[in-house]
Amino acid sequence: MVSRKRRPAHRQTVAPLSRSLLRSAGLGLLMACAAGTVRAEQPAAPAGEPIVAPAADPTTDPVITSSLERHWTNNALDSDHAVKDWYTLLRGSLQKQWGDNDANAKLNANFQITHYDKTSIEDDRALSLSAEAFRKLAPGLELRGSLSYRVSSTGDNLDIGPLTLGTREFKQVFGAQTQLGIDLGNATSLILEAADSFEKLGATHFQDDLILPAKLHADRNLFQLAARVTRTFGQFAFGASASALFASVEEIGYPPLFLSFNAYTLRAEAAYKASDGSTLGVALGAQFLRGAYDIYQRWRPTWQLTFGKPLPRGFELRGTYFGRYETSDTDDPLASWLQRAELELGMKVRENLGIASGIFYELKDNLLYENQERRKGIYAEATYNATKSMAIVVRVDVSETFKTVIDERQHTVDAFVGLRAKI
Repeated sequence: MVSRKRRPAHRQTVAPLSRSLLRSAGLGLLMACAAGTVRAEQPAAPAGEPIVAPAADPTTDPVITSSLERHWTNNALDSDHAVKDWYTLLRGSLQKQWGDNDANAKLNANFQITHYDKTSIEDDRALSLSAEAFRKLAPGLELRGSLSYRVSSTGDNLDIGPLTLGTREFKQVFGAQTQLGIDLGNATSLILEAADSFEKLGATHFQDDLILPAKLHADRNLFQLAARVTRTFGQFAFGASASALFASVEEIGYPPLFLSFNAYTLRAEAAYKASDGSTLGVALGAQFLRGAYDIYQRWRPTWQLTFGKPLPRGFELRGTYFGRYETSDTDDPLASWLQRAELELGMKVRENLGIASGIFYELKDNLLYENQERRKGIYAEATYNATKSMAIVVRVDVSETFKTVIDERQHTVDAFVGLRAKI
Protein backbone atom coordinates (compact mmCIF):
# COMPACT_ATOMS: atom_id res chain seq x y z
CA MET A 1 0.00 0.00 0.00
CA VAL A 2 3.03 2.27 -0.43
CA SER A 3 2.28 5.06 -2.90
CA ARG A 4 4.16 5.21 -6.15
CA LYS A 5 4.50 8.30 -8.34
CA ARG A 6 1.82 10.82 -7.37
CA ARG A 7 -0.71 11.96 -9.99
CA PRO A 8 -2.32 15.40 -9.90
CA ALA A 9 -5.41 15.27 -7.74
CA HIS A 10 -8.83 15.10 -9.40
CA ARG A 11 -10.36 18.57 -9.62
CA GLN A 12 -12.22 19.56 -6.46
CA THR A 13 -15.43 21.11 -7.91
CA VAL A 14 -17.49 20.70 -4.74
CA ALA A 15 -15.31 22.50 -2.18
CA PRO A 16 -16.54 26.10 -2.80
CA LEU A 17 -20.18 24.98 -2.58
CA SER A 18 -19.37 22.98 0.56
CA ARG A 19 -17.83 25.98 2.30
CA SER A 20 -20.88 28.05 1.38
CA LEU A 21 -23.18 25.39 2.85
CA LEU A 22 -21.17 25.26 6.06
CA ARG A 23 -21.48 29.03 6.47
CA SER A 24 -25.20 28.97 5.64
CA ALA A 25 -25.90 26.10 8.03
CA GLY A 26 -24.02 27.85 10.81
CA LEU A 27 -25.94 31.08 10.23
CA GLY A 28 -29.25 29.23 10.09
CA LEU A 29 -28.38 27.38 13.27
CA LEU A 30 -27.60 30.64 15.12
CA MET A 31 -30.84 32.23 13.88
CA ALA A 32 -32.93 29.26 14.98
CA CYS A 33 -31.17 29.17 18.37
CA ALA A 34 -31.86 32.88 18.82
CA ALA A 35 -35.51 32.34 17.97
CA GLY A 36 -35.74 29.55 20.52
CA THR A 37 -34.11 31.76 23.17
CA VAL A 38 -36.49 34.66 22.50
CA ARG A 39 -39.48 32.32 22.71
CA ALA A 40 -38.26 30.86 26.01
CA GLU A 41 -37.77 34.36 27.48
CA GLN A 42 -41.20 35.76 26.57
CA PRO A 43 -42.99 37.29 29.63
CA ALA A 44 -45.76 35.37 31.36
CA ALA A 45 -49.40 36.20 30.52
CA PRO A 46 -51.00 38.87 32.78
CA ALA A 47 -53.17 37.63 35.65
CA GLY A 48 -56.75 36.91 34.68
CA GLU A 49 -55.95 36.15 31.03
CA PRO A 50 -56.15 32.55 29.77
CA ILE A 51 -52.85 30.72 29.70
CA VAL A 52 -52.22 28.24 26.89
CA ALA A 53 -50.01 25.37 27.98
CA PRO A 54 -46.98 24.89 25.68
CA ALA A 55 -46.74 21.71 23.62
CA ALA A 56 -43.48 20.85 25.38
CA ASP A 57 -41.50 22.08 28.35
CA PRO A 58 -39.47 25.20 27.45
CA THR A 59 -36.37 23.54 28.84
CA THR A 60 -35.67 19.89 29.49
CA ASP A 61 -33.22 18.42 31.96
CA PRO A 62 -30.08 16.89 30.49
CA VAL A 63 -30.46 13.25 29.47
CA ILE A 64 -27.38 11.15 30.26
CA THR A 65 -26.98 7.58 29.04
CA SER A 66 -24.07 5.21 29.50
CA SER A 67 -23.17 1.58 28.96
CA LEU A 68 -20.32 -0.61 30.12
CA GLU A 69 -19.75 -3.94 28.36
CA ARG A 70 -17.28 -6.72 28.96
CA HIS A 71 -16.59 -8.78 25.81
CA TRP A 72 -14.78 -11.98 24.91
CA THR A 73 -13.87 -12.62 21.29
CA ASN A 74 -11.98 -15.34 19.46
CA ASN A 75 -10.91 -12.91 16.70
CA ALA A 76 -9.60 -9.70 18.22
CA LEU A 77 -7.72 -8.76 15.03
CA ASP A 78 -10.80 -9.26 12.84
CA SER A 79 -8.77 -11.26 10.33
CA ASP A 80 -7.93 -14.84 9.40
CA HIS A 81 -5.26 -14.75 12.17
CA ALA A 82 -7.55 -15.67 15.05
CA VAL A 83 -6.47 -14.18 18.39
CA LYS A 84 -8.57 -14.67 21.55
CA ASP A 85 -8.90 -11.74 23.92
CA TRP A 86 -11.13 -9.88 26.38
CA TYR A 87 -12.01 -6.24 25.87
CA THR A 88 -14.05 -3.53 27.57
CA LEU A 89 -16.42 -1.21 25.70
CA LEU A 90 -17.55 2.02 27.36
CA ARG A 91 -20.12 4.37 25.80
CA GLY A 92 -21.75 7.55 27.03
CA SER A 93 -23.96 10.36 25.79
CA LEU A 94 -25.33 13.69 26.99
CA GLN A 95 -28.29 15.51 25.45
CA LYS A 96 -29.71 18.90 26.41
CA GLN A 97 -32.69 20.66 24.83
CA TRP A 98 -34.12 24.17 25.09
CA GLY A 99 -37.37 25.53 23.70
CA ASP A 100 -40.68 23.99 22.65
CA ASN A 101 -42.27 22.34 19.62
CA ASP A 102 -42.28 25.62 17.65
CA ALA A 103 -38.63 26.56 18.23
CA ASN A 104 -35.95 24.55 19.98
CA ALA A 105 -32.24 23.86 20.13
CA LYS A 106 -30.37 20.68 21.09
CA LEU A 107 -26.80 19.88 22.06
CA ASN A 108 -25.46 16.33 21.95
CA ALA A 109 -22.17 14.78 23.05
CA ASN A 110 -21.16 11.12 22.67
CA PHE A 111 -18.02 9.13 23.38
CA GLN A 112 -16.90 5.54 22.93
CA ILE A 113 -13.78 3.78 24.23
CA THR A 114 -12.66 0.23 23.45
CA HIS A 115 -9.80 -1.30 25.45
CA TYR A 116 -8.34 -4.78 24.84
CA ASP A 117 -6.58 -6.68 27.62
CA LYS A 118 -3.75 -8.00 25.44
CA THR A 119 -4.31 -6.81 21.86
CA SER A 120 -3.85 -3.12 22.61
CA ILE A 121 -3.15 -2.30 18.96
CA GLU A 122 -6.93 -2.63 18.42
CA ASP A 123 -7.92 -0.03 21.04
CA ASP A 124 -10.28 2.66 19.72
CA ARG A 125 -11.43 6.06 21.01
CA ALA A 126 -14.08 8.40 19.57
CA LEU A 127 -15.82 11.64 20.58
CA SER A 128 -18.64 13.39 18.72
CA LEU A 129 -20.39 16.73 19.29
CA SER A 130 -23.44 18.13 17.52
CA ALA A 131 -25.79 21.11 17.71
CA GLU A 132 -29.25 21.19 16.17
CA ALA A 133 -31.86 23.94 15.89
CA PHE A 134 -35.48 23.84 14.70
CA ARG A 135 -38.08 26.53 14.06
CA LYS A 136 -41.55 26.78 12.55
CA LEU A 137 -41.20 29.77 10.24
CA ALA A 138 -44.91 29.91 9.36
CA PRO A 139 -47.89 27.56 9.27
CA GLY A 140 -46.82 24.63 7.16
CA LEU A 141 -43.18 25.70 6.92
CA GLU A 142 -40.36 24.34 9.14
CA LEU A 143 -36.59 24.82 9.12
CA ARG A 144 -33.98 22.58 10.74
CA GLY A 145 -30.20 22.97 10.80
CA SER A 146 -27.34 21.08 12.41
CA LEU A 147 -23.56 21.18 12.79
CA SER A 148 -21.47 18.20 13.91
CA TYR A 149 -17.87 17.25 14.67
CA ARG A 150 -16.39 13.81 15.31
CA VAL A 151 -12.83 12.87 16.17
CA SER A 152 -11.50 9.33 16.51
CA SER A 153 -8.31 7.34 17.00
CA THR A 154 -8.62 3.88 15.46
CA GLY A 155 -6.31 0.95 16.06
CA ASP A 156 -5.93 -1.76 13.43
CA ASN A 157 -3.42 -4.26 12.14
CA LEU A 158 -1.43 -4.80 8.98
CA ASP A 159 -0.53 -8.41 8.12
CA ILE A 160 2.84 -8.86 6.42
CA GLY A 161 3.18 -12.59 5.90
CA PRO A 162 3.31 -14.19 9.36
CA LEU A 163 3.95 -10.77 10.98
CA THR A 164 1.10 -8.67 12.38
CA LEU A 165 1.98 -5.00 12.70
CA GLY A 166 -0.22 -2.62 14.68
CA THR A 167 -1.40 0.65 13.09
CA ARG A 168 -3.15 3.77 14.38
CA GLU A 169 -5.03 6.43 12.44
CA PHE A 170 -6.46 9.79 13.53
CA LYS A 171 -9.67 11.00 11.83
CA GLN A 172 -11.84 14.12 12.00
CA VAL A 173 -15.27 14.61 10.41
CA PHE A 174 -16.96 18.00 10.09
CA GLY A 175 -20.62 18.03 9.05
CA ALA A 176 -23.45 20.45 8.30
CA GLN A 177 -27.06 19.87 7.28
CA THR A 178 -30.08 22.05 6.49
CA GLN A 179 -33.63 20.77 6.01
CA LEU A 180 -36.80 22.58 4.95
CA GLY A 181 -40.20 20.99 5.50
CA ILE A 182 -43.26 22.24 3.57
CA ASP A 183 -46.88 21.25 4.14
CA LEU A 184 -48.49 21.14 0.67
CA GLY A 185 -51.97 20.42 1.99
CA ASN A 186 -54.17 17.35 1.49
CA ALA A 187 -51.91 15.34 3.86
CA THR A 188 -48.96 15.93 1.55
CA SER A 189 -45.52 17.12 2.65
CA LEU A 190 -42.27 18.04 0.89
CA ILE A 191 -38.82 17.88 2.50
CA LEU A 192 -35.80 19.56 0.89
CA GLU A 193 -32.35 18.76 2.27
CA ALA A 194 -28.73 19.74 1.75
CA ALA A 195 -25.86 18.13 3.66
CA ASP A 196 -22.10 18.36 3.59
CA SER A 197 -19.32 16.55 5.42
CA PHE A 198 -15.55 16.75 5.25
CA GLU A 199 -13.47 13.78 6.40
CA LYS A 200 -9.88 14.61 7.32
CA LEU A 201 -7.54 11.68 8.00
CA GLY A 202 -4.03 11.84 9.37
CA ALA A 203 -1.07 9.70 8.46
CA THR A 204 -1.13 6.10 9.66
CA HIS A 205 1.44 5.39 12.39
CA PHE A 206 2.95 1.93 12.69
CA GLN A 207 3.74 -0.04 15.82
CA ASP A 208 7.15 0.79 17.38
CA ASP A 209 7.83 3.11 14.39
CA LEU A 210 9.01 0.12 12.36
CA ILE A 211 7.72 1.91 9.24
CA LEU A 212 7.63 5.66 8.71
CA PRO A 213 4.14 7.19 8.98
CA ALA A 214 2.26 7.11 5.68
CA LYS A 215 -1.16 8.22 4.52
CA LEU A 216 -3.17 5.12 3.65
CA HIS A 217 -6.68 6.61 3.52
CA ALA A 218 -7.97 9.64 1.65
CA ASP A 219 -9.65 12.85 2.75
CA ARG A 220 -13.21 13.10 1.41
CA ASN A 221 -15.72 15.88 0.84
CA LEU A 222 -19.30 14.54 0.55
CA PHE A 223 -22.02 16.93 -0.59
CA GLN A 224 -25.63 15.72 -0.92
CA LEU A 225 -28.91 17.22 -2.14
CA ALA A 226 -32.22 15.42 -1.61
CA ALA A 227 -35.96 15.96 -1.99
CA ARG A 228 -38.82 13.78 -0.77
CA VAL A 229 -42.59 14.12 -1.14
CA THR A 230 -45.01 12.04 0.94
CA ARG A 231 -48.81 11.71 1.03
CA THR A 232 -50.84 9.77 3.58
CA PHE A 233 -54.17 8.02 3.17
CA GLY A 234 -55.29 6.74 6.57
CA GLN A 235 -53.01 3.81 7.39
CA PHE A 236 -51.11 4.12 4.09
CA ALA A 237 -48.33 6.49 3.05
CA PHE A 238 -46.91 6.90 -0.44
CA GLY A 239 -43.94 8.93 -1.58
CA ALA A 240 -41.11 9.56 -3.98
CA SER A 241 -37.57 10.75 -3.39
CA ALA A 242 -34.55 11.89 -5.38
CA SER A 243 -30.98 12.50 -4.19
CA ALA A 244 -27.57 13.34 -5.58
CA LEU A 245 -24.25 12.68 -3.83
CA PHE A 246 -21.03 14.37 -5.01
CA ALA A 247 -17.81 12.99 -3.53
CA SER A 248 -14.47 14.73 -4.01
CA VAL A 249 -11.79 12.29 -2.85
CA GLU A 250 -8.08 12.91 -2.36
CA GLU A 251 -5.99 10.78 -4.69
CA ILE A 252 -3.21 8.80 -3.06
CA GLY A 253 -0.70 6.83 -5.12
CA TYR A 254 -0.75 5.89 -8.78
CA PRO A 255 -2.89 4.14 -9.74
CA PRO A 256 -4.92 5.91 -7.02
CA LEU A 257 -6.08 3.95 -3.99
CA PHE A 258 -9.36 5.94 -3.88
CA LEU A 259 -11.51 7.69 -6.49
CA SER A 260 -13.98 10.55 -6.59
CA PHE A 261 -17.53 9.72 -7.70
CA ASN A 262 -21.08 10.97 -8.21
CA ALA A 263 -24.15 8.95 -7.22
CA TYR A 264 -27.82 9.60 -8.07
CA THR A 265 -30.88 7.84 -6.63
CA LEU A 266 -34.58 7.83 -7.57
CA ARG A 267 -37.06 5.89 -5.43
CA ALA A 268 -40.79 5.29 -5.03
CA GLU A 269 -41.91 4.42 -1.49
CA ALA A 270 -44.96 2.97 0.23
CA ALA A 271 -45.69 2.20 3.89
CA TYR A 272 -48.57 0.63 5.82
CA LYS A 273 -49.31 0.44 9.53
CA ALA A 274 -52.12 -1.82 10.76
CA SER A 275 -54.22 -1.34 13.87
CA ASP A 276 -52.52 -4.36 15.54
CA GLY A 277 -49.07 -2.72 15.21
CA SER A 278 -47.97 -4.55 12.07
CA THR A 279 -45.85 -2.45 9.70
CA LEU A 280 -44.73 -2.87 6.10
CA GLY A 281 -42.47 -0.60 4.08
CA VAL A 282 -41.38 -0.95 0.44
CA ALA A 283 -39.01 1.24 -1.58
CA LEU A 284 -38.08 0.57 -5.21
CA GLY A 285 -35.94 2.64 -7.51
CA ALA A 286 -32.70 3.01 -9.41
CA GLN A 287 -29.18 4.24 -8.61
CA PHE A 288 -26.53 5.56 -10.96
CA LEU A 289 -22.86 5.61 -9.98
CA ARG A 290 -20.10 7.26 -11.99
CA GLY A 291 -16.46 7.09 -10.96
CA ALA A 292 -13.71 9.58 -11.77
CA TYR A 293 -12.28 9.40 -15.32
CA ASP A 294 -15.39 7.38 -16.29
CA ILE A 295 -13.71 4.30 -14.87
CA TYR A 296 -17.14 2.99 -13.92
CA GLN A 297 -20.68 4.12 -14.71
CA ARG A 298 -23.79 2.03 -14.36
CA TRP A 299 -27.46 2.10 -13.38
CA ARG A 300 -28.60 -0.56 -10.90
CA PRO A 301 -31.95 -1.25 -9.29
CA THR A 302 -32.20 -0.39 -5.59
CA TRP A 303 -34.74 -1.70 -3.12
CA GLN A 304 -35.61 -1.95 0.55
CA LEU A 305 -38.26 -4.06 2.25
CA THR A 306 -38.97 -3.79 5.99
CA PHE A 307 -41.70 -5.35 8.08
CA GLY A 308 -42.75 -5.91 11.68
CA LYS A 309 -45.43 -8.30 12.90
CA PRO A 310 -46.67 -8.85 16.49
CA LEU A 311 -47.29 -12.54 17.14
CA PRO A 312 -49.21 -14.40 19.87
CA ARG A 313 -47.71 -14.91 23.35
CA GLY A 314 -45.64 -11.72 23.25
CA PHE A 315 -43.52 -12.59 20.20
CA GLU A 316 -42.64 -10.10 17.48
CA LEU A 317 -41.07 -10.77 14.07
CA ARG A 318 -39.03 -8.08 12.29
CA GLY A 319 -37.06 -8.16 9.07
CA THR A 320 -35.40 -6.12 6.34
CA TYR A 321 -33.90 -6.77 2.92
CA PHE A 322 -32.13 -4.16 0.80
CA GLY A 323 -29.79 -3.66 -2.13
CA ARG A 324 -27.77 -0.49 -2.85
CA TYR A 325 -24.37 0.98 -3.65
CA GLU A 326 -22.08 1.13 -0.59
CA THR A 327 -19.60 4.00 -0.74
CA SER A 328 -18.45 4.24 2.90
CA ASP A 329 -17.85 0.78 4.35
CA THR A 330 -15.94 -0.71 1.43
CA ASP A 331 -12.39 -1.92 0.70
CA ASP A 332 -12.80 -0.98 -2.98
CA PRO A 333 -11.20 2.19 -4.40
CA LEU A 334 -14.65 3.28 -5.63
CA ALA A 335 -17.60 1.44 -4.06
CA SER A 336 -19.31 -1.90 -3.60
CA TRP A 337 -22.71 -3.29 -4.46
CA LEU A 338 -24.30 -4.43 -1.19
CA GLN A 339 -27.21 -6.81 -0.59
CA ARG A 340 -28.24 -7.68 2.97
CA ALA A 341 -31.11 -9.58 4.57
CA GLU A 342 -31.90 -9.62 8.32
CA LEU A 343 -34.55 -11.45 10.32
CA GLU A 344 -35.18 -11.09 14.08
CA LEU A 345 -37.59 -12.78 16.46
CA GLY A 346 -38.14 -11.14 19.83
CA MET A 347 -40.22 -11.99 22.87
CA LYS A 348 -41.18 -10.14 26.04
CA VAL A 349 -40.98 -12.86 28.68
CA ARG A 350 -42.30 -10.51 31.33
CA GLU A 351 -42.51 -6.78 31.94
CA ASN A 352 -38.79 -6.35 32.70
CA LEU A 353 -37.27 -9.20 30.65
CA GLY A 354 -36.98 -9.49 26.88
CA ILE A 355 -35.13 -11.94 24.64
CA ALA A 356 -34.32 -11.81 20.94
CA SER A 357 -32.48 -13.79 18.30
CA GLY A 358 -31.62 -12.91 14.74
CA ILE A 359 -29.78 -13.97 11.61
CA PHE A 360 -28.32 -12.08 8.65
CA TYR A 361 -26.75 -12.76 5.27
CA GLU A 362 -24.76 -10.22 3.27
CA LEU A 363 -23.16 -10.09 -0.18
CA LYS A 364 -20.76 -7.26 -0.98
CA ASP A 365 -19.36 -7.07 -4.53
CA ASN A 366 -16.30 -4.79 -4.85
CA LEU A 367 -16.81 -2.98 -8.16
CA LEU A 368 -13.18 -2.50 -9.26
CA TYR A 369 -11.37 -5.24 -7.34
CA GLU A 370 -13.94 -7.79 -8.55
CA ASN A 371 -13.78 -9.39 -5.11
CA GLN A 372 -16.88 -10.63 -3.30
CA GLU A 373 -17.32 -10.63 0.47
CA ARG A 374 -19.88 -13.07 1.83
CA ARG A 375 -20.97 -12.66 5.45
CA LYS A 376 -23.46 -14.55 7.53
CA GLY A 377 -24.17 -14.62 11.22
CA ILE A 378 -26.52 -15.25 14.08
CA TYR A 379 -27.00 -13.65 17.48
CA ALA A 380 -28.95 -14.15 20.70
CA GLU A 381 -29.64 -11.45 23.30
CA ALA A 382 -31.39 -11.06 26.65
CA THR A 383 -32.21 -7.70 28.27
CA TYR A 384 -33.24 -7.42 31.92
CA ASN A 385 -34.47 -4.04 33.19
CA ALA A 386 -33.18 -4.14 36.76
CA THR A 387 -34.57 -0.65 37.50
CA LYS A 388 -36.28 2.11 35.55
CA SER A 389 -32.89 3.56 34.65
CA MET A 390 -30.59 0.51 34.42
CA ALA A 391 -30.63 -2.61 32.25
CA ILE A 392 -28.41 -5.71 32.12
CA VAL A 393 -27.69 -7.12 28.66
CA VAL A 394 -26.22 -10.50 27.70
CA ARG A 395 -25.47 -11.17 24.05
CA VAL A 396 -23.60 -13.64 21.82
CA ASP A 397 -22.71 -12.95 18.15
CA VAL A 398 -21.34 -15.58 15.76
CA SER A 399 -20.31 -14.59 12.22
CA GLU A 400 -18.33 -15.87 9.25
CA THR A 401 -16.80 -13.86 6.40
CA PHE A 402 -15.35 -15.20 3.14
CA LYS A 403 -13.39 -13.02 0.68
CA THR A 404 -13.21 -14.74 -2.68
CA VAL A 405 -10.20 -13.21 -4.50
CA ILE A 406 -7.77 -13.51 -1.59
CA ASP A 407 -9.44 -16.74 -0.39
CA GLU A 408 -9.64 -15.53 3.22
CA ARG A 409 -12.08 -16.85 5.83
CA GLN A 410 -12.84 -15.17 9.15
CA HIS A 411 -14.74 -16.88 11.96
CA THR A 412 -15.70 -14.61 14.84
CA VAL A 413 -17.44 -15.25 18.15
CA ASP A 414 -18.17 -12.25 20.37
CA ALA A 415 -19.92 -12.61 23.73
CA PHE A 416 -20.54 -9.87 26.27
CA VAL A 417 -22.31 -8.83 29.44
CA GLY A 418 -23.18 -5.15 29.72
CA LEU A 419 -24.79 -2.53 31.94
CA ARG A 420 -26.81 0.29 30.38
CA ALA A 421 -27.96 3.27 32.42
CA LYS A 422 -30.06 6.37 31.76
CA ILE A 423 -30.25 9.41 34.01
